[in-house]
Amino acid sequence: MTATRPVDDLGSDTDAPAPGAARPRWTFRAPSIKDPRLRVATVLLTVQALGQIGLDFDLSIAQILVSLGTAAVVEVAMTAPRTRVVGWPASALLTGNGVALLLRVPGTEHGDWWSLRGWYVFALATALAVLSKYVIRSGGRPLFNPSNFALVLTFLVLGSTISDPQDLWWGPMSVWLALTYLVVVVGGLLITRRLRLLRISVVFLATFAAAMAAVALTGHSISARWNLGPVEGAQYWTTLALSPEILIFAFFMITDPRTAARGRVGGTVYAVAVACASAVLVAFQTTEYATKVALLGGLVLVCAARPVIERWAPAGDEGADVLGGWLRATPARPLALSVGGLAVAAAVLVGAASTEAPRPVPAPGSRPDVELARDQRPAIELGPGLEHVGGAFSRDDAGRLVGDVVEDVLLVDRAVAEGDDGLAALVATGPFLEEVRERPAVPVPARTFETARIDVVRDRQDFQARPRLSIAFTGTLDGEPWASTYHVEPTTRDARIEREVPGG
Repeated sequence: MTATRPVDDLGSDTDAPAPGAARPRWTFRAPSIKDPRLRVATVLLTVQALGQIGLDFDLSIAQILVSLGTAAVVEVAMTAPRTRVVGWPASALLTGNGVALLLRVPGTEHGDWWSLRGWYVFALATALAVLSKYVIRSGGRPLFNPSNFALVLTFLVLGSTISDPQDLWWGPMSVWLALTYLVVVVGGLLITRRLRLLRISVVFLATFAAAMAAVALTGHSISARWNLGPVEGAQYWTTLALSPEILIFAFFMITDPRTAARGRVGGTVYAVAVACASAVLVAFQTTEYATKVALLGGLVLVCAARPVIERWAPAGDEGADVLGGWLRATPARPLALSVGGLAVAAAVLVGAASTEAPRPVPAPGSRPDVELARDQRPAIELGPGLEHVGGAFSRDDAGRLVGDVVEDVLLVDRAVAEGDDGLAALVATGPFLEEVRERPAVPVPARTFETARIDVVRDRQDFQARPRLSIAFTGTLDGEPWASTYHVEPTTRDARIEREVPGG
């Protein structure tokens, strides 16, 4: 029936001829407007368009086309010789689009529309995804969701320097992000309801959101390349529970009819299992990269156990199994299973968080007090880069940070004049500290600060590194014009300078 046609039909898009039958002539099977996969494709392509137009996706049109083209070629190569039918590769195109939506290659920047950077990563991941549904099968069905399986394998094998999942944070709230949420939620609700899969999405989202609340309450945090400080507390929960990526995962990945557990009971068990498995894996991670891979990895683990789930809870909700009978007795009991699974997951999560190494507590500040003159209090300007990172950074935060760095610069002048390495270490770190220690002793100069511009700076050598803040000063040095830019760690109470770019 059309209403139950798979969202991502992981079998063939064509039917093989019966054994012994005459081989038919080559034919082409066009897409059907009634195919629900076209509705899913419409949603995902709309998200891709919004990402390119308003959300600054670091993804090129060429990379998307590589994924789609690879998926179509592999699908036709696997089916046409056997069936002599060149069918419209609807499921393969969904798989290719899913790979392109979540896969990124470090170094690709928004606006590089036709960049083929890392094209082989997209091609290999997509080919692996399509092939997996023909090679890894159980009960006449693919065992794993193809795009999910390929993405996890790609990230684990290639690592963060070559591949990266799409960020969980898609930018500050805007018209474009609101439209994205609207498309994903409305499209997801309509499609999963039509396919009778809405229960899986709702149970997963409820269970996973509650589990992430438990993790956030333990004080767990992660670092992310898009956030100024650690992602923790309420920000951690909203990022993990309400990200557009999580909603896409819930509505369009775990609900694939060919790889999800079937039946009312089996579907509920499956949804709870995916939520708990992903949550437990996520709780052990300290970076966003590892967190995203852990989230996707939970689905891989549960799909591997799907045959056991369906044996325990038959797709037709029939049989004498104790769990199935207990669950079918009343509609409230699937909810009880969800709560029970959540309780077990929460216990593991709290235990995992409690075994984390304690965070280092900064020693009490022992920097000498610095009295700032009027001409050492610069006018402050916030750069545009701050608008494209997460984490609150107010005008008051800017004032505090600029004051800290002005004091650092003045104390460095004093440390150099006095040859005091200990004082230098209180206000400088990393490459800047080494540079300061090599400076010859000179008298303390007369330094003034006129302007300070704060912006974001990223480490080009480490794509996953958390962003730093740069403070570009102008002023005078012994009466001559002077300008320099300092890079600092934004979360330190008394900011220490990591790098200086003279004249920058």
